[in-house]
Amino acid sequence: MKQIGLMGGTFNPIHNAHLAMAAAALEQMALDEIWFMPSKNPPHKSSRDIVSEELRSDMIRLAIQGAPQYIFSDFELRHEGTTYTAETLKRLQREYPADRFYFLMGGDSFFQLETWYHPEQIMKLTTILAFSRNGETDRQMQARADELAHRYEADIRLLSMEEMPVSSSLIRDRVQNGQPVGALVPPAVEEYIRTNHLYKGSVTT
Repeated sequence: MKQIGLMGGTFNPIHNAHLAMAAAALEQMALDEIWFMPSKNPPHKSSRDIVSEELRSDMIRLAIQGAPQYIFSDFELRHEGTTYTAETLKRLQREYPADRFYFLMGGDSFFQLETWYHPEQIMKLTTILAFSRNGETDRQMQARADELAHRYEADIRLLSMEEMPVSSSLIRDRVQNGQPVGALVPPAVEEYIRTNHLYKGSVTT
């Protein structure tokens, strides 16, 4: 049985904080693999500024190349329509019944989890690995974890990582304003963004 961490999201683009979360989960939970699973049509985000799935997938592959425990997964991209985490987890359990899945979340997403589609199913089907972000205190995170564990009988683990002031929206804004992003993304991703003229305007590529 494999212990597999799932990192979902638009990855528009993937950045160093994503990779730091993956590394922390591998180390602190002794996982076998981390699957980077880009969303096709994420329900919580506008598609206006999201580049194509092919471009986002290329950037993920570039970011994780040379790291054998990091796996690119097109699992959600292969399914039409809006991708909901609860439905993805159901399909994963059907296709990989022998494996155990852990769902990685930043603190911002963790505090919004109850607004997601069928949060009770998410917390039934997976172990949540939550990371503090944007200044949430350990006390706030623990209180929220205790609340969700009591309400949904959820298995929630709070993991630690160095706070990194980086987000995909910050990267897009910096690119659009002609500012460097080399400290925020892997070098291969920076080169890919520059070569393909990504995030220069609001039109989806």
